[in-house]
Amino acid sequence: MIRLWLAALLLLAAGPAAARPVVAILADPGGVETTDLTAPYAILAASGVVEVKVVSPTMAPVRLMPGVAWIKPQETQAGFDRRYRQGADMIIVPFLMNPKNPARLAWLRAQAERGARIVSICDGALVLAEAGLLDGRQATAHWASQGARERRFPTVTWRRDARWVTDGQITTTAGVSASAPASLILLGELAGDEAMHDTARRLGLPAPVRAHDAAAYRLDGEAMRTAAGNVLGFWRHERVAIELSEGFDELAFGAALDGWTRTYRAKAYAVAPTGGVTSRGGLTVFASDRLPGFSRHVRLAGHAPIEVMLDDVEAAYGRSTAQFVALQLEHPRWTAGR
Repeated sequence: MIRLWLAALLLLAAGPAAARPVVAILADPGGVETTDLTAPYAILAASGVVEVKVVSPTMAPVRLMPGVAWIKPQETQAGFDRRYRQGADMIIVPFLMNPKNPARLAWLRAQAERGARIVSICDGALVLAEAGLLDGRQATAHWASQGARERRFPTVTWRRDARWVTDGQITTTAGVSASAPASLILLGELAGDEAMHDTARRLGLPAPVRAHDAAAYRLDGEAMRTAAGNVLGFWRHERVAIELSEGFDELAFGAALDGWTRTYRAKAYAVAPTGGVTSRGGLTVFASDRLPGFSRHVRLAGHAPIEVMLDDVEAAYGRSTAQFVALQLEHPRWTAGR
């Protein structure tokens, strides 16, 4: 009995355990870019030192795009506010198919006013810009939207020389593949360099490199010929199965669903049991109710998933198609191959 009292007194003296940083990744039933969501989720969840939640306006399934799969949100915006009255430590905004939702924009502004770090992945920057959070700031986003962004949001200084740009409490990233290195940097900010390096090592991810030249990414003649040939060659089109089981790797799943669909020769489908399947980090994915017959089954890579996916696409469809996918993902393989 005395020992129990002593243990209790020691716990009281030590004070409450430090709460883990809380990160909300936004989603929308109308659709969200696949890797923009799955890469930050995978990295932060795998760290074990951050509490990460997918937050949507409702609990309706969220379509991952491109590809065919849905995810289950983990909180609504209203539910998140009730559960985390102090607000989020960080909000991550992927590219959403509905960037102008007024309630979401107001919610983002309110979270920013309460001190949350606000982060956009790829053209999630358009949501931040619509909310007025980028006014007078430096920022970046996907190379393909540069001209439209400059016209629509002239008060923002849109940079092309970095994979991620931090201005005050706001961080923005370049195109899709910048999601993983930027997420590692953000993990280091939230939980320290040791957590960042340990997580990168366990996931097989390289050290983040900030240097970037977005001007080198452009839809040139070869890329346009590849895209046109793949679209018009309908007799070669394939349906690709990505078979998921309990505890699947979110990074590898996102790279496969996203990358194979971006070939314009294939459409990738999540294949999962009725009722969905849960990833290693707790993300529930649903498959289509009506799955077609499949002409190809693809592997989920344990390490370097985007690089492995690009290698597999090249083996299947040739170098020019792999390069075209790298261009869309704004992956360094595009510039290395020029």
